[in-house]
Amino acid sequence: MMDFKKGLNGALLFAVLFTLLFHNQYLGLNILIIETAALLWLAFTKQIDFRNRNHLIFGSGFFITALAVVFVFSDYAVVMNFLALFVFVGILIYPQARSLVSSAKLSFFNIFYAQIRFMDAFFTGKLGSGKIARALWKFRIFSVPVIIISVFVMFYRISNPVFNRLVIKIFDSIEKFFDMMSFTLDFTLIFTFFFGLILCNYFFIRNTNEQTIKDDANASDEIVRIKRKRYWRGLTTGLKGELRAGVFLLIGLNAILLVVNSIDVYWVWFNFRWNGDFLKQFVHEGTYLLLLSIVCSILVVLYFFRGNLNFYSANKFIKGLCILWIVQNAVLTVSVGVRNFHYIRYFALAYKRIALIIFLVFVICWLYTVALKVLQKKSSFYLIRTNAFVLYILFISASVFNWDQFIVSYNFRNYKESFVDLDYNSDFSDKVLPELDKSQNELSEIDQMQQTKFHFDTELMPVAIFHNKIQRRKKEFIHKWESKSILSWNYPESQAYESLKRSESKP
Repeated sequence: MMDFKKGLNGALLFAVLFTLLFHNQYLGLNILIIETAALLWLAFTKQIDFRNRNHLIFGSGFFITALAVVFVFSDYAVVMNFLALFVFVGILIYPQARSLVSSAKLSFFNIFYAQIRFMDAFFTGKLGSGKIARALWKFRIFSVPVIIISVFVMFYRISNPVFNRLVIKIFDSIEKFFDMMSFTLDFTLIFTFFFGLILCNYFFIRNTNEQTIKDDANASDEIVRIKRKRYWRGLTTGLKGELRAGVFLLIGLNAILLVVNSIDVYWVWFNFRWNGDFLKQFVHEGTYLLLLSIVCSILVVLYFFRGNLNFYSANKFIKGLCILWIVQNAVLTVSVGVRNFHYIRYFALAYKRIALIIFLVFVICWLYTVALKVLQKKSSFYLIRTNAFVLYILFISASVFNWDQFIVSYNFRNYKESFVDLDYNSDFSDKVLPELDKSQNELSEIDQMQQTKFHFDTELMPVAIFHNKIQRRKKEFIHKWESKSILSWNYPESQAYESLKRSESKP
């Protein structure tokens, strides 16, 4: 367990630093400053072991997402930074953790335990002199009488108009006092400090959960054979029946999926023809089928290969059927990817289409680990541990890309081939305003090409409204950026600002 006093000092110090960096500021350079300082503090106080692989991997993930907030500046990067923080706290609590699920549990419990331990230190006088804290703690005995007195005051006000006017005068005097105090007290500063204190308590005051650590340490990647006494010769009837049921089920599932995959390979892969309709349902149908098939594959493998069937000498046929089922799921995954490719080809890029690509990569990784479970007698713990790490890597890796710029640039560059939804593209973040800042001639050319190629019944955003919206957003962004301090600086918006200012200065 970590040194509590060291954690308490770190929490207080960084709560003050948090307040200085984030009070009346936007997210930006300040988040990189405080998280870099936190990592240096952990290294200086020897709370990071550079020989520990988990410390290096997840500490790096935490730092990478902080860089992404500043140099990519997306909502997704901010969310991933908090996710990386959440995981890293769990690793700091138990550096030998084998599964991210265990780290997540430890981190979640610490959200509450850290605040409780800080409050305990505050009220028991371990924090500074403790005189104010002890006085507040002793004052709790007066809370019930104060509530009762307040109730009676309310009753007397209703029944006695003179008394009511007197109470109103008292309340007016109190209100004036607080109005006067507002000139000297900045309540947003107080809120920022307490919010920062809660976060810093969570990060620096860490507590273990022995049961979670014990479960993680005792879990095995390999399935252990459970030997039972045999009361008659041969394989038990239950295991025989399970084997036959598994063979029957997998033959049926493989046959059905073979038909589905054959249709997809012929129609989707090699003979697809777009008839001018929206392809949203076309992609969704394949995705829903894939999800259903993946869930079935997980349940089938986890059930039939959960125990002694893994060690039965006559299990080669059912293993072969299971591997065939996994391979067919991989083919189905590729089919969904091809559907998504057609969707992008005719309807350009969007966040959900990119998210689907990342999901398909994860599915392929998941299927690979399921195959390893069957062939190498791996446990369910292995599946969860490995795929949680894969998911973490995919999430963190995705945070370093400027998807807004990639999507908008692709969509307007391919307007001759793909449908450009001006309404959708007009809502992208301020950092891509230079890419959205099209002249009326450019927009007219795009609209003319779109009218020629696409014919939809739905009402689309006119180019004039799009142009006016972007011009208004440009002015608002320039004003907002010029009012920001260096602590709120980020690279993409600084580049966008410089680009827009240059375009304004041109004749």
